[in-house]
Amino acid sequence: MANINNIVLEGNLTAAATLSRWTDGTAYCRFTIANNESYKNQDGQWQDIVSFIDCQVKGAYAEAMAKHLLKGRHVTVTGRIKQNRWTDDQQQKHSAIYIKVNEISLAPGGLSQKTETPDAQPVGPEPTGNFDELDSGIPF
Repeated sequence: MANINNIVLEGNLTAAATLSRWTDGTAYCRFTIANNESYKNQDGQWQDIVSFIDCQVKGAYAEAMAKHLLKGRHVTVTGRIKQNRWTDDQQQKHSAIYIKVNEISLAPGGLSQKTETPDAQPVGPEPTGNFDELDSGIPF
């Protein structure tokens, strides 16, 4: 039985998105969202916690959206949480969690588009399989 893996995240872009291509010509775009949470501490003062979440989108959708994903832009993304695991040259194990984006909404009055990416691949210099392969050897 498949488990539910769906996330909606809202925040601001920490930098302009980077658009690259794998050797097969497929475009992929990476960006990071700063997501803020506020709470009152024991002294009644407001405290902010910021989480920085890496995101990735591929294909024609990546090409179309990259020019709109600029530093400070407020966005809402919908997608799936993914994990890459790899072992480096010193045999140290690493892990990276990111969002495989299916939809991006730009605010205010921004562009919203949806894409289906069932065959999406982990970011790296060379595609090595699909997102569901955990030990791809490629860090996010």
